[in-house]
Amino acid sequence: MLNKSISILKKIVKNKKVLYDARLLKTLYYNFRCGHYSLPLIIYPQVHFYMGSNAKIIHNGGRLHIGCRWSVGRFKQSEFVIADNGTLEINDDFKILTGCSIIIDPGAKLTVGSGGLNLGVRLAVFNSVSIGKNCFISENVSIRDSDNHPILNRSNNFSSPIVIGNNVLVGINATILKGVTIGDGAVIAANSLVNKTVPPNTLVGGVPAKILRTNIKLRM
Repeated sequence: MLNKSISILKKIVKNKKVLYDARLLKTLYYNFRCGHYSLPLIIYPQVHFYMGSNAKIIHNGGRLHIGCRWSVGRFKQSEFVIADNGTLEINDDFKILTGCSIIIDPGAKLTVGSGGLNLGVRLAVFNSVSIGKNCFISENVSIRDSDNHPILNRSNNFSSPIVIGNNVLVGINATILKGVTIGDGAVIAANSLVNKTVPPNTLVGGVPAKILRTNIKLRM
């Protein structure tokens, strides 16, 4: 197993940017701790990475880069926390850029496909958040699947899963709240507050977000 991991690592670091930037010992430690010798996690500088007891990583393919930077950018403080009994599922190649905060609460699950999160994204998973293939989420977006606290005389359902489909683009400073499903090919305009399901191939925007155009085709 170790020889296999070393062979895979050599292939990864042929990319000079990964070789110079990635924290290889930290990367090896957490991959080995999870029993994933194909190295599905690549961890970069300034990342506080934590896994609680019984936290689990499911690897179905691809590789997750945590805390990487643009070529001329700098590393910022980032965090990626999988709390006790939390689950991270990796299904394809996905990049989380530096300055992000990703928290998977106890018993919660984050699923990622392909694409990535840009600088400063805040993602809080209390229940379940799923991101599909070819999804790009812009700077300073907030995604939260919970209200955190119930309101008196209101429903106790203060947390509900978020599903982001395939080929989705989320604009800068947008906020996505609990119970939202974003359909395939949808676009979320900058500064929008999304609190309702977005149909496929639809552009939404505003606070709260409303449908602006339908039957759109997004070039990614």
